[in-house]
Amino acid sequence: MKTVPLRELRGWPPEPGGAYDSYSHFPSSDEAVVAAIFPVVENQVIFTCEFERRRHSYRYFAPTEKIATQVHDVVSKNLGKILSELGDYYIEIEVAKSADQSE
Repeated sequence: MKTVPLRELRGWPPEPGGAYDSYSHFPSSDEAVVAAIFPVVENQVIFTCEFERRRHSYRYFAPTEKIATQVHDVVSKNLGKILSELGDYYIEIEVAKSADQSE
């Protein structure tokens, strides 16, 4: 097992999604405030962030369901925080053995 911060996970933080009018501005991870989280769906962590009184959806595709569950736990415990701050939280991941380490 290896402990890594979320910011080192491929694809973290995810980009915001959703459709708004042409005057809307999509937030950076330093501007988005985590507002809500939904149950893990397979390896997907789905949550919303608020920026300029609008909610934007986010979908993080984790490498495994186990990692998705850990990311979900971090996000759910940090509602109201800036998305970029979550990159400093650590989770445990399994490290693949190299060919010379296998038995």
